[in-house]
Amino acid sequence: RRGLLIKREEKSKIYFCDQKNLISIYALSGKHVTSFGKKGKIKLKRNCQITPVIIKDKIIIGTFEPSIEVYDRFNGKLLWKFYLKKKNKKYFRYGGKRYDYSGGNPWGGISADVERGIVYVTTGNAGYYFNGVNRPGNNKYSNSIIAIDVINKKKLWDFQEIDHDIWNLDIPAPPILTSIKKNGEKIDVVVAVTKLGNTIILDRLSGEPIFDFHKQKAPQSKIPGEKTGYYQPKLIIPEPFSKQIFNKNEITNISLESKNFIENEIKNSNFGFFQPHELGKKNIFFGFHGGAEWMGASVNNSNGMMFVTSHNIPWETKIFKNKGKFIYYKYGSDSKRLLDKEGYPGSKPPWGSLTAIDLNYGKIVWQVPFGEYEELTKKGIPITGTENYGGATATAGNLIFATGTVDKKIRAFDSNNGKEMWSFQLPFAGSGPPSVYSIDGEQYIVVASTGSTSLISGYPKLIKFGNWLYCFKLNK
Repeated sequence: RRGLLIKREEKSKIYFCDQKNLISIYALSGKHVTSFGKKGKIKLKRNCQITPVIIKDKIIIGTFEPSIEVYDRFNGKLLWKFYLKKKNKKYFRYGGKRYDYSGGNPWGGISADVERGIVYVTTGNAGYYFNGVNRPGNNKYSNSIIAIDVINKKKLWDFQEIDHDIWNLDIPAPPILTSIKKNGEKIDVVVAVTKLGNTIILDRLSGEPIFDFHKQKAPQSKIPGEKTGYYQPKLIIPEPFSKQIFNKNEITNISLESKNFIENEIKNSNFGFFQPHELGKKNIFFGFHGGAEWMGASVNNSNGMMFVTSHNIPWETKIFKNKGKFIYYKYGSDSKRLLDKEGYPGSKPPWGSLTAIDLNYGKIVWQVPFGEYEELTKKGIPITGTENYGGATATAGNLIFATGTVDKKIRAFDSNNGKEMWSFQLPFAGSGPPSVYSIDGEQYIVVASTGSTSLISGYPKLIKFGNWLYCFKLNK
């Protein structure tokens, strides 16, 4: 689901998860490594949909238990696991119901500092999406970056972006391990891009933020039993790369008809800084599908430049009471994109962006729209960008290849200024960051053109599923 890992050795092996199993096969033949687990497979207690990592003779995965699990790379024996949930006896039962420990899953990915023997993991939000009544407290280890010492079998530190998340604003992408320079000193850091549009940069060993992590007082929930966080993040540096707060100034301006339609749609709605949900009212906010998404970002390790695709799509949600005597969750919810009559997002463009951020200073160097509705461009509307789920890959040759937009194109940008250099129309939307490789001095770009479940749910007339791989060769 999220990729695979190849271990180069005398008989190179590939490791990957198919949700239910951790699997090892030989790279050259595709045959199972029969000495690993049971004939090449380890049946997992809970799903895993991320790429494994290897440290020495250990292979590490993240599962939906939620946990980090460490196996012997050669025989597949489970060595130990770390649970990504913090049980609080104070809340063992709440309101007559047992405490909800669900969520906080490591579905975005993990990264390994092989030399230090440390894995870094990003986690999702606590369940239930918009209803936190059954999980009071800040829901430790959810919406977090966590460092685990694999050699000494212990957690080193954890850092939480959002307390008691009820907006589905998890950290969706794998952590990035790189180095930056600050005050003339080189610092090894871990970087996470978030659905809120934040870039969190932490010292790799201590977990301390490199830049001040500002918080702002947030409104409190009016739903009985719901206790939201008193303060939520309001970062100044690094500069957010996507819109974070919906308000009336963000209503679409592509036409008077669209503007009037959206104004009418939201007239009985709440919106603002971390606005909680309220019975009988809709809640409008950015970030339900990002900001950043599972594709993450691409970083130039030599100069600290990061390139990230993102989008600014408003969503509307509503909370209601569930009916029936024997229900676990007292409240249910509905959610959907806030779209105008023509199916365009209900906020001002850009709806999708490609952003360059200097991690050394936390400043945006440039930002350009990513994706296009040609019919709007023909009407004289500046390029709007679109929702996107493909991602970007930067190269040492100052090019960025990016895909996943509604218009189904792969594009190349100049990494110095964001100028579009080339594009190609794919039959289906790109579904992952382009891969770059070279053979005999020739450089190639491969992209999967398969469509996107997330895009189909919002734009079923424009997006379909396919199964193509496209390969391009760069001119010397």
